[in-house]
Amino acid sequence: MLTSTSIVNLHTIKPKGRVLSVPAGTFLARNSSSTHELACLKMVKNNPYSAMPNSLQIGAMIQAYAPWVYFHPEGQYFPSTVLWFFQNGVELHQPGRIPRPVINDGDNLPNNGGADDAFLDLPSDQPNKERVKKGFLSNAVAYIHVKSALGGTCTDLAIWLYYRFNGGGKFQLGPFTIDLGMIGEHVSDWEHITLRVDNFHGNLRGVYLSQHAKGQWLTPRKFELMGGTRPVVYASLHGHAHYSTPTSHTHLARNLDPKDIQMLYDEFYKMNSSRKSPIVNGGNFIGFGVRDDTAKSNNVMDIASTYNVIYVDYKPFGIEPWVSYTGRWGPKITYAFTNEVMKIANKLPDKVKQLFIKVLQKIPAELLGEEGPQGPKMKESWSGDERVK
Repeated sequence: MLTSTSIVNLHTIKPKGRVLSVPAGTFLARNSSSTHELACLKMVKNNPYSAMPNSLQIGAMIQAYAPWVYFHPEGQYFPSTVLWFFQNGVELHQPGRIPRPVINDGDNLPNNGGADDAFLDLPSDQPNKERVKKGFLSNAVAYIHVKSALGGTCTDLAIWLYYRFNGGGKFQLGPFTIDLGMIGEHVSDWEHITLRVDNFHGNLRGVYLSQHAKGQWLTPRKFELMGGTRPVVYASLHGHAHYSTPTSHTHLARNLDPKDIQMLYDEFYKMNSSRKSPIVNGGNFIGFGVRDDTAKSNNVMDIASTYNVIYVDYKPFGIEPWVSYTGRWGPKITYAFTNEVMKIANKLPDKVKQLFIKVLQKIPAELLGEEGPQGPKMKESWSGDERVK
């Protein structure tokens, strides 16, 4: 019997293994937070992939549910093909070796090393570097990885977009929107959208949107749907995180102390007319976090008309060399992080400055982007579950 002071935790239950088990639709109620293992339904057929779609059915799923991706009207860095990046002066760097161009579609990229054994970098000459940073949207391609989910009862279509450059970020602190300058910049950015399709009914069950280090699953009803079935997705300014609505979002938002909130608004109204950079009007935000801005523009990508299926887990499939590349797609950017923070903080009122430095230190390093990422195959989600907030 539960008393008025009892604490009960409710947990949804999911299979421990992605391929061979399916969820039973049950939940667990407990009065402790320690881990616990329960039996789950298991696939009894010898072929766990018997319900997975063939090539024609995969194509039909893509045509029915592939998203439209809108980029911010102020965006500077757009996706393109990997091959375009290779053909426009990218350099492969490895310890003890002279930087050299990438051959064909990655024939000379290492595929059995560690993340830090090699990295790719933009062309060394400045004019070409700035051109390549911007990408080439008109030839951009979405790279699709097809895999089973929930014991083969669903198909996950992981749709990867490749950007040559990730721009600097913004930080939301109460009513203050603070331009972080070069903090957050890094060469190369892989972001993805995953569609989960029911293999027995053919309906779209969920859409995963990557948002920096993690992301979220949403139901189709959370999206504007083109043609009734295709979700509209918005890529954020500079950071390319994905959202379902065209507005401003605060990633890793947390609550502030009410006294700090009042102080922020008092200071904001004092200096709102002073035009001191890097402050701009941030609207009615409360809390703090990395700010992502999304909006519609004429820059849009119709995934259904420009994609390449790069791998299907359950079928014999030739894989392009760049997919198996184990190094990083960009160098580690070295700069004095503390110095950069202080340059920004010194433009703030003293009270705001102290709070800004305090909360910025709580943001995970991967969100501030000091090094290039690894490719899709090296991500946890390639063979496991998507990372959620």
